[in-house]
Amino acid sequence: MPEERGSTNVVSRLKLHIKELPFFCKVIELVCCIISIALLVGALDNKSHKQLMNFHHVGLIFTSISGYILINSIIIVCYLIGEKQPKKMALLFAALGCLLCFASGVVLIYDWDKYDSNFIFQNSNKYLDQMLSSGIFAILASVVFALDTHFIKKYD
Repeated sequence: MPEERGSTNVVSRLKLHIKELPFFCKVIELVCCIISIALLVGALDNKSHKQLMNFHHVGLIFTSISGYILINSIIIVCYLIGEKQPKKMALLFAALGCLLCFASGVVLIYDWDKYDSNFIFQNSNKYLDQMLSSGIFAILASVVFALDTHFIKKYD
């Protein structure tokens, strides 16, 4: 009998933690987006990039990633004060975050490749590495957004 009680106790604790997965995903998304923006600011502030910079790409990247920093911060604060987010709205935010962060990451990696192969304006490897790392963190955030969408759909 005690073995059955112990196994149900583990299962019930596991179910409680599964309900918290979207919250933990939001925290990981926030950290990935902050790291991505922090790496990108230094890379795009380089003077040699300004002549090659496509401002449409920069607008997409900064708007989507910094927008989701703000959105996830608000969602985390609301969660901590006990407010419940509607399921459809949570799914919409997570799915759009996945698409926008993925697009930002792909654009960053495309621009990194374009800057790396330019022989007229030689760029510092430090800035190129920061741009590549920023793109990788944006794609990582996109993967976490996709997991968040799955967890919200399945467990909420």
